[in-house]
Amino acid sequence: MKKNILFGMLFIPYIAFSSTKDETKKDLDYCATVQSWAAQIVINDAYRKNNQLDRMSATSSLLERTKLVKEGRPIVLKESGQLYTQTLEVTIPYVDKNKKPVVFIASSIISAEECSLTEVAYYNITSENG
Repeated sequence: MKKNILFGMLFIPYIAFSSTKDETKKDLDYCATVQSWAAQIVINDAYRKNNQLDRMSATSSLLERTKLVKEGRPIVLKESGQLYTQTLEVTIPYVDKNKKPVVFIASSIISAEECSLTEVAYYNITSENG
């Protein structure tokens, strides 16, 4: 019986920590999807400027996500948790498939709790992208 209790004490915290870590990654990964706040800001702004874009076919991919640290210590907000910088590539095709898609690089500060901590900074890299 003591062995079972000891076994449980050793592995239950690991399982709980592992599921929390997985949930955090899942939440952070959502911040890089096409449905995320950052991607939608870019897509909607681009569409307002050019309604020939097919915003329903837009894609978003994560280029980089980095934990914010100062002097080796993580930057953590009480309400939001660990802060990260995130850079996305957002691609928006035209309705006319013969035209080359528009490509943006977008950057923002996020946490697992909140994808919209800061305004999104973005830049059109279509001409530089090939």
